[in-house]
Amino acid sequence: MPALIHAHPAQQALRIDGMVALVTGGAGGIGLALARALAARGAIVHVADLSATATATETAAQQVSAALPGCGSITFHELDVSDRFGVEQWIADIRRERGRIDILVNNAAYVRWADVEEMTVEEAERTMRVGYDAMVYTTKAVLPLMRGAGGGHVVNVGSSAGRVFVKGPSAAYAAMKAAVEGYTRILQLELSGTSVHAMLVRPGVVVGTGFFQKHVSSSRLPRLADFLPTASPEQVADAVLAGLRQNRPQVDIPGYLPALYRAYALAPGILGRVSGALGSAQGNYAEPRRSPARRRPRTAGRQSGAVRMLAAAGSNPAFVDAMAAVSPPLDRAIHALTGGHHTMFSALLPTLMLQTTGRISGQLRRSPLIYATEPNGDLLVVASNFGHRRHSAWSSNLMAQPEATVIRDGHTTAVTGRLLDGEDREQAWQRLLALWPAYANYADRSGRQLRIFRLSADRTT
Repeated sequence: MPALIHAHPAQQALRIDGMVALVTGGAGGIGLALARALAARGAIVHVADLSATATATETAAQQVSAALPGCGSITFHELDVSDRFGVEQWIADIRRERGRIDILVNNAAYVRWADVEEMTVEEAERTMRVGYDAMVYTTKAVLPLMRGAGGGHVVNVGSSAGRVFVKGPSAAYAAMKAAVEGYTRILQLELSGTSVHAMLVRPGVVVGTGFFQKHVSSSRLPRLADFLPTASPEQVADAVLAGLRQNRPQVDIPGYLPALYRAYALAPGILGRVSGALGSAQGNYAEPRRSPARRRPRTAGRQSGAVRMLAAAGSNPAFVDAMAAVSPPLDRAIHALTGGHHTMFSALLPTLMLQTTGRISGQLRRSPLIYATEPNGDLLVVASNFGHRRHSAWSSNLMAQPEATVIRDGHTTAVTGRLLDGEDREQAWQRLLALWPAYANYADRSGRQLRIFRLSADRTT
């Protein structure tokens, strides 16, 4: 028998009270968080999950009853969503009982991350049956019902793993999530102008769920993940509900993901190789919260293979132009989301965020920069502008207004910038070249002398 949990009256933020919602893969993780969030706002939620056995349902019921303030309800159904007949019967029964279907969330997934040679054909097939075929079954079943009722919402949960292909996720899982995205994009085009709204959700790394607790070792993630923001199931659920309220075509969480997708689209090979060269993640993603990854001190004399690979790529104009377009906004997004601790390549190179005052606008401007440290603690930065002919705007700002701010490893410091020349510049140039040899290519490409600044902390504050 399905397990029914009732909630209690509360404020309804999204005006979905009384709506009938279906959630597949809802006995834990993102699915359960979504079911709870919907019910908390008054929805009548039906959850289908193969794990919805008596024991699992009782555990979920306790979690829901303790944290569900709304006036809706959640009913759990034990169901294998890869069983087409079972899925169609489940939907028909709910439609008969409730009279309509308003929201469908396709979240179910079979999760096993293993290399292609280790994963059986049956496991790869199971991945597609649960993640993709089940989505087709449910969508086909609810669309005519939603059209007949005057509207509805279809929410398909994809993944960043279906957009950015790096070593770590199983090939089957990445292919399944890519298929979910492709299906949803075409569905959106077909539903354009109708009363049925389709939304794609693409989470990044979600911590503290059975995904990493039971199915996937955290070490399967690339090391780069240790330096990027994560999300909780509740944060994903909140983002989905906001997307439903705004009729958004897609939801990406954490918020840095769109910039990452642009970077990958422009330079997929480089990003993939750098990610692989960094090795495996060291964080524990099974825990609800994790501490920032610990970084070894970086010195000019020791460079990883990934740094050497990136520096060599600095001689490729196409790569440099791609990085010039996507790196600064991506760095600023990651920097903001990590509280000033990280940028895209902070795992490889010392980076800071320099805040200057616009010489014309008077507005504060933030620029992510590589830096070298002098023995006295002063910082050296170069205005390379990725080898473009014009000087970096921040360097002109700093020359007009030397007082600036540096944000580094989460700490903010007032500094004064000084443009170097003569012997001081030459010594600083050699120090910066030892850290990032690609600067030599930038200088040749630009046809100008790159401006180098010493940033000295304001010792009076």
